[in-house]
Amino acid sequence: MAFICLDLRCLFIFLICTEFINPPQDFVIVDPGYLGYLYLQWQPPLALENFKECTIEYELQYRNINSERWKTIITKNLYYKDGFDLNQGIEAKIHTLLSRQCTNGSEVQSSWSEATYWTSEQGSLETKIQDMVCVYYNWQYLICSWKPGIGAHLDTNYTLFYWYEGLEHTSQCVDYIKSNGVNVGCTFPSLESSDYKDFFVCVNGSSESKPIRSSYFIFQLQNIVKPLPPDYLNLTVKNIFEINLKWSIPKGPIPAKCFIYEVVLTGDETSWMTTTIENEIHIPRTSNESQQLCFLIRSKVNIYCSEDGLWSEWSDEECWIVGMIISFLSFFLFFFFLLFLVPGIELRGTEPLSHIPSSILYFYLETGSLEVA
Repeated sequence: MAFICLDLRCLFIFLICTEFINPPQDFVIVDPGYLGYLYLQWQPPLALENFKECTIEYELQYRNINSERWKTIITKNLYYKDGFDLNQGIEAKIHTLLSRQCTNGSEVQSSWSEATYWTSEQGSLETKIQDMVCVYYNWQYLICSWKPGIGAHLDTNYTLFYWYEGLEHTSQCVDYIKSNGVNVGCTFPSLESSDYKDFFVCVNGSSESKPIRSSYFIFQLQNIVKPLPPDYLNLTVKNIFEINLKWSIPKGPIPAKCFIYEVVLTGDETSWMTTTIENEIHIPRTSNESQQLCFLIRSKVNIYCSEDGLWSEWSDEECWIVGMIISFLSFFLFFFFLLFLVPGIELRGTEPLSHIPSSILYFYLETGSLEVA
């Protein structure tokens, strides 16, 4: 009988909770003017007096309207912040959750409360800028460029604004790139503490002829870095079967551990490409391979420091005549043989070979390689 009463009591509590748990109040999406960084905020639901000992949580789901995937957040707070693409509308929904300890292990939740947000759209799509490209050169200098909208009149000009967490308010570009008097790009000032954050950009326009549609963008600056190429290639011939190629780490603030390199080697009749995170590679050779070797190298920020990136320009091509290097090795070995194995031999019209500088004669013996740059 006691078990029956307990079961009835649990059922009663479940029904009461299900009926009287309200969704959060005053659910809104607020635009503080940060070009896509929005606040989703709400107030606690009504009639929580019966659940003072319960932990109240909220399940928040949101997305851009054209996106197929909802983002889901479980929180005890009364707000949440995130970045959105303001070129599209935003929709969000939220409901109240009661912890399972209050409901005998049952999941109890309220109905959904919903909210939407759209920016005020002025001007036709044809007036928006085209082909927006932003590059963070060497993790130091950010430059964005664009083309005027195909439907924009000749009197149209554009203005760029940007914001990221850490700035008190949005900032306007102060160094525009111009073409025929029209702003078509921006060179940004030094951006402090802007890495690994959403970087929000808006380009709007003005024209006496017609309204201009604004364009919104979100970047992660570390994902659009274009580093410098290696600027010094060094070839070391270990022996006739092995060559070592080493290059300098590109100059600038990017740590050495953040690079990946792409190397292209071409010979008389061969060509191949490889990638490495080290700044050197060892190249095995056979006796019938090309005598001339040419190298090109470029760099990129690797997956340990960014999710994406841009390849640098290619380095200047460097070529070596490997056969000539091997001949030099043979030449020095020959004189080494004359000096140490036939010490009495003298060349006509010269001093004894023992007077030849030892730094030259011993070079190959001591280093095991002939290095050229």
